[in-house]
Amino acid sequence: MSDTYQARPDLTAKAKDMVRDVKTKAAGLTDEVARSAKENASRLGEAAVDLANSAKNKVEEAAAQRKSLGANYISSIAQAAGRAANEFEAESPQAAHYIRQASEQIQSVADTVREKDVRELVGEVQEFARRQPTLFFGGAVVLGFAALRFLKSAAPASVAGMTASTAYDAGRDQR
Repeated sequence: MSDTYQARPDLTAKAKDMVRDVKTKAAGLTDEVARSAKENASRLGEAAVDLANSAKNKVEEAAAQRKSLGANYISSIAQAAGRAANEFEAESPQAAHYIRQASEQIQSVADTVREKDVRELVGEVQEFARRQPTLFFGGAVVLGFAALRFLKSAAPASVAGMTASTAYDAGRDQR
């Protein structure tokens, strides 16, 4: 019986040692997993910031390009109004004067659009909409009609100059 009694403390000591080893290894693995998770989270955060900055830059570039196109379009409207004023000059100088004033105001708007940052323009439009909601709504309707007319009149560059059959063939090839 003495052999059996001595074997038990020996097994108990081994079991305790194994438990300690398992706890030590588990703690080491936990630390390693936590460190790895922090590193991955940091990398993921950096990648998200880079992606957000890239998207922001692309949006700003597109907005600047559209702003420039819009300023050019507004300027062309001002030039058309100036030409109209010249046409009215002989028959109705009073009307020509008012049309010329409107042309100058429109050109002033085009210059403002060209010079200011997109955020500044949005802020000014919001402020104007708060002060003059009726005038803002009316202007938005007029601009909507003008934009629709412009978009309808602008033909895509790839279709310009094509006959109906070559345009059909080009569209069929893309499918």
